[in-house]
Amino acid sequence: MTALRGLSWWVKGPLLFMLLALVLLAALAAFPWGMLRETIEQRLTARLGRPATIAVLERADSFSLHPTIIARDIRIPQPQWAGSGNLVDAEEARVTFSALSLLLRGRPDIEAFDVSGMTVHLIRNKVGRESWNDGKKDEAASSTRAPRFNRLRIVRSRLIYEDAKRDRSMDVKVEADVRRGLAMRGTGLIKGHPVKVAIDGAAVAGDAADRPWPFRAEISGDAVGATFKGTMDRPLDIGHLTAEATAYGRDLALVDVIIEAGLPGTQPVRLAAQVRRDRPDWTITRLRGTIGRSDIAGNATIRKRDGRTRIDGEIRSRAFDFDDLASDEGLARGRAERRESGPRVVPNTAIDLKTVSKTDGRLDLRVDRILWPEPSPFRSMQTTLVLDHGKLTLDPLVIGLARGTLAGLLVVDQQGSDGMAPAPLLTIRMDMRDAHLVDFFPHAAIDGALSARLRIAGRGGTVRDAIGASNGLIALVARDGTIPARTASLLGQDIGRGLLTGKSEQAQLRCIIARLDVQGGVARADPALIDTTRALTRATGSVNLNTEVMDFALSGVPKGRSILRFAGTVPVRGTMKVPQIIVPKETASFGNVMKMIGRAIAGKQGAVAQDIDCTAMQAQAMR
Repeated sequence: MTALRGLSWWVKGPLLFMLLALVLLAALAAFPWGMLRETIEQRLTARLGRPATIAVLERADSFSLHPTIIARDIRIPQPQWAGSGNLVDAEEARVTFSALSLLLRGRPDIEAFDVSGMTVHLIRNKVGRESWNDGKKDEAASSTRAPRFNRLRIVRSRLIYEDAKRDRSMDVKVEADVRRGLAMRGTGLIKGHPVKVAIDGAAVAGDAADRPWPFRAEISGDAVGATFKGTMDRPLDIGHLTAEATAYGRDLALVDVIIEAGLPGTQPVRLAAQVRRDRPDWTITRLRGTIGRSDIAGNATIRKRDGRTRIDGEIRSRAFDFDDLASDEGLARGRAERRESGPRVVPNTAIDLKTVSKTDGRLDLRVDRILWPEPSPFRSMQTTLVLDHGKLTLDPLVIGLARGTLAGLLVVDQQGSDGMAPAPLLTIRMDMRDAHLVDFFPHAAIDGALSARLRIAGRGGTVRDAIGASNGLIALVARDGTIPARTASLLGQDIGRGLLTGKSEQAQLRCIIARLDVQGGVARADPALIDTTRALTRATGSVNLNTEVMDFALSGVPKGRSILRFAGTVPVRGTMKVPQIIVPKETASFGNVMKMIGRAIAGKQGAVAQDIDCTAMQAQAMR
């Protein structure tokens, strides 16, 4: 210090600072880290809420800014709710870290990790509680990168994972060294289906921490499997990776147990894609694959924020069968229901959104060809699907027909004042243009330019339940077509011409006008008219959209004199799928036939019908 007396403070200051720094560095390099054993135990105990213990903590070296600490007999018990046993149980762990990083940033940079005889047992219960964290979800923390290992060695170790929420588990042996790299081998269960688990990674040694880390992970079984092959941004950085991924399963719900995207049960699936993960987000590109006999391709991003999942993307299919969106169990339930209730027009598709109550997103969907049983007028579909806090909107929804389009929107709204409503509100607003009647009823041999309007809304857990309780209107108009002349005469209750007209003879269909006002799931005709060059027919009555049972009466008036003209109405019963025209008993009675002939001779058949104003009636029906 005497040597410093003659120097100015401009020189003394930096020298004293350097001297102090050297003293601090020396103290840090020689620090007896073993004395922090109780402090580390107390902090772990306070953070986890359970008594963590370390039997021995000591330095392996005596002087270094990159000290190696040895910990023996490490025990971190499971939380009380997870039962007995330990979360972590390790015989010995050697950790080399940067003491300067601890001093400057408050956390150490782990440079080498060497552990032997370790068992890690991770548990998640049915409500999603995790034994490896304290229950505090920090998205900022979840996006941090993995430690920067320059060397990793693991021997005689094991990882056990049990997840009751997703119904999956695995038990794997873990080994790693600087020559052969990381190897994990074991078995597991996915919804009760056995799988094998194999994970391999490059050696972690030298400058590996600063380079992308190649890895391959495979889950394989008879019912479900997946592979990821690519690179993590650094060793063991599962939160930041790029990979080629494949997946297969007996249905998509099984695959979803692995990827956790909230996907439904389907027919067997095979998928492949390029994936990028930046925890907690996923970016999926070049998606391609099959579901049943349907193909799909597209891109998507999956983001998790504030406990919600958002999926945005685009999906295209060259050929798609909507039955492929149901699992074998779902299809079996549908067949059993059809056997019990008979054939139906309105599907019993579930629309309850509770299973996706925490999922939002926007998907552009395009199906070039719809694979439905022939004959079907439906050919293609294009829509933008938006899901937002329990409200699903398909707008615009455009369905391509054999001729023409059916376009509009469909909304399933299950938003409630205090969360999800018990049953969703289904709203359908669709218009049909440039279609043809024969495409929908090919066996009826009746054709004409077809337009329609559908405006209904109702609540229910399925499409059938919602329409069966709906209010609104259904309107249908067919114009300027053809109809078998025999059918046209019989619709006008002109029995004589109906019997004498040849089967190949055609009449002109001027228009069919049908407006059904729907209240409480009952659709009443107001009006329903069939106008041909041979007759005018009016239908009165209703159809129950819940049961699909029809109760109509037809009254027809011919447009010319007839030899045999039936006076009265013709009942139409049955269901929308299988209608039944009830032939009046009077037409089969010889006496009644003679009465018809008598009225014809006496000129007492009543007035003949006149053409209606189809354009005006169309405007009234479509209002």
